[in-house]
Amino acid sequence: MDEVTRMGDLYDFYGALLTDRQRQIIEMYHVEDWSLSEIAESLSISRQAVHDQLRRAGEQLEQYESVLQLRALARNQRDAWAGLQEAWSAVASRLTPSEREQIRAALDRLGNTLPGLTGGDADA
Repeated sequence: MDEVTRMGDLYDFYGALLTDRQRQIIEMYHVEDWSLSEIAESLSISRQAVHDQLRRAGEQLEQYESVLQLRALARNQRDAWAGLQEAWSAVASRLTPSEREQIRAALDRLGNTLPGLTGGDADA
């Protein structure tokens, strides 16, 4: 898996737990694609300080995931959702229109809750 994608996923789940400065540096580096030198110059700190902040923030995000497992949970939810959608496609034509409507409405309600639970691109 691409490290940038993994870091983005972890940041989506746990970014709020980082310091303002860590969030700022991560967003400049991973979201806005600034170089370490550009960030250092903008924040009036050394390139090494930027590198250290990124490393520490990454370690914190990994530590949060190792304890809370939100990214892994999201991946499991997406897999389960895909399986449910596949099963629905296989049986929908065998149901009465009323049954199809009832189940479709329940699936829509469930599907509407998933983005809030999964966040980010946790399927990577």
